Amino acid sequence: MTGQMIFFIIFALIAITGAVLIIALKRISHRVVSMAFSFMAVAGLYFLLGAEFIGIIQIMVYVGAITILFVFGMMMTDHRNISFGPDPRKWQQALSFVGVATLLGLMLYGISTLDMHESTQPFVGSVEAIGLELYGHYFIAFLGSAFLLTSALIGAIVIARKEAD
Repeated sequence: MTGQMIFFIIFALIAITGAVLIIALKRISHRVVSMAFSFMAVAGLYFLLGAEFIGIIQIMVYVGAITILFVFGMMMTDHRNISFGPDPRKWQQALSFVGVATLLGLMLYGISTLDMHESTQPFVGSVEAIGLELYGHYFIAFLGSAFLLTSALIGAIVIARKEAD
């Protein structure tokens, strides 16, 4: 077993465990921490694939910005433990477990029987090429999305101020 495979298994287990803990934990603060660990593990998987740019973007956007956004949202809201009714029946839990296990088995079967041939031509791409595409050919679309996000932020502030008054 190679070192890359060992790191893949470690990162995959951290990502899966973090995703399961997001659902299973009761406190929102614990959920945010497990979400950050899951995002970091996915960034590690990107690094293992040789996609360093996407890994850095994963860390900056998801681990940094989205996790901080959740922390701010958690600090600014009143989050009590609210139950949504009685716990599901045992047969519902068993049925959902069987459904998830079946889906996992089908996915593993599909992945194991997938016939992927190796490419002899290496992937050639760099941050410079991405920047030239983004700021060259798609500059107007990039500016349009920036204006859209800015107007959404202003709209959220206006709605929040009206609600506070």
